[in-house]
Amino acid sequence: MGIYAGESESQENGGKQMALILFVEYHATFRQAASYLMDQESDLEVVAQGGSVAEGREKLAEGGIDAAIVDIPLPDEGAEEMVRDLHRANPAVPVLVMTHIEEWDVHERFLEAGAAEVLPKDVPFREVLAAVRRLGHQGQGENATCGS
Repeated sequence: MGIYAGESESQENGGKQMALILFVEYHATFRQAASYLMDQESDLEVVAQGGSVAEGREKLAEGGIDAAIVDIPLPDEGAEEMVRDLHRANPAVPVLVMTHIEEWDVHERFLEAGAAEVLPKDVPFREVLAAVRRLGHQGQGENATCGS
């Protein structure tokens, strides 16, 4: 099973379906801390992490995710292409792009590549959780319910 086949291995948790998340972020400390906080939520689980486009692509190939969070910029080139490829391969898996880059043209390029949403990295974490929850459950299909 995998995202390229349009399949997900979402897990049940107390009647709620867990949204399974891939998190691709260059800064390991931020990625691990944010992943830990997301894992404390009853309906979110970061099941794969990467620190580069290459690691992100490797984790994407393993499949089993409902949504992806991709940081830009990443140390290796190709984050935009990774988002584009993921969207082409499985448009049902939404991508949240997070960035410290303020230029709208960069945000627009990622939205055109297939990102569902672009968030600045300096937003309150509750806004990140809300976006991840919304997109993660969207990636599970029409029957998913978003809980707070």
